Amino acid sequence: MTRSVYVTGIDRGDGRQVVELGVMELLTRQVDRVGVFRPLVHDGPDRLFELLRARYRLTQDPATVYGMDYRQASALQAEQGTDELVSALVDRFHLVARDYDVVLVLGTDYAATQLPDELSLNARLANEFGASVIPVVGGRKQSADSVLAETVNAFRAYDGLGCDVLAMVANRVAREDRDGLAERLDGRLPVPCWVLPDEPALSAPTVSQIAHTLGARVLLGDDSGLARDALDFVFGGAMLPNLLAALTPGCLVVTPGDRADLVVGSLAAHSAGTPPIAGVLLTLDEVPGDDILTLAARLAPGTPVLSVSGNSFPTAERLFSLEGKLNAATPARRRPRWASSSVMSTPPT
Repeated sequence: MTRSVYVTGIDRGDGRQVVELGVMELLTRQVDRVGVFRPLVHDGPDRLFELLRARYRLTQDPATVYGMDYRQASALQAEQGTDELVSALVDRFHLVARDYDVVLVLGTDYAATQLPDELSLNARLANEFGASVIPVVGGRKQSADSVLAETVNAFRAYDGLGCDVLAMVANRVAREDRDGLAERLDGRLPVPCWVLPDEPALSAPTVSQIAHTLGARVLLGDDSGLARDALDFVFGGAMLPNLLAALTPGCLVVTPGDRADLVVGSLAAHSAGTPPIAGVLLTLDEVPGDDILTLAARLAPGTPVLSVSGNSFPTAERLFSLEGKLNAATPARRRPRWASSSVMSTPPT
């Protein structure tokens, strides 16, 4: 009988993709044929599956990976009930399971899904699939006490719904809290508990992802520049010396497009390495003249310069809601360091 591992969560923003990638790393070391199944998916390309397929050279037909999209699932559940939804997804799962030794199941993402109780749905699907469950709890910007309580409660929730909980993961925990939280969880639950520190680069969007989300025009920049992580956002509107003092490594400079001095100054700072920036985003649909863009290209070859039509405030709102997504174009993020440990034994320290 095919074994399967179901990675799921309790809410959005848990950074679960890196855990899913790590589990895939472990599974592919132990068995030859590993399939992937995502019961529910949003419209658009599935970047995580594309990453898995590229890294592990999966030959699985992409059409078999997905059960149905969230709109179909919501409509089916509303019209015919949860039993019919689960039955349809189980049938799709078995089409994958019959061809593989192990199936990695990617749980729902709790993001605009219109499903009333996703935790219970994930638990029921895991049970129907005969899958062991690894719940992931997001710890970003939470206290150690809060993460501890959520991890224990998540275990109890999935265990209480009849799931075979293989391990618990508290992810994106503040670095200063990691060791203490790991000690407090040690022995608290009857399963291994991982505590993974927050890695800003893993949750940072790339410049390319920002351009796509904002519908920005790419005025300058090559593929390497667009693949840079935007680790911070610095908004420029004052005098150049004030902006230069505010720059941080890997930041994206956001400034009105008519401030040629800030554009040139930022790129000059990047060229000097004080500090290197991710790129420049121009607002108000204003673009510097060709002479400025030519100078910018010479100052920092390959560094992206983007342009959007909105002003700084709505642009800032959208930027701060962005989160990086693992995909095949972000090689620096591909392999979690904790994936060298065995998911079946002792948690990493």
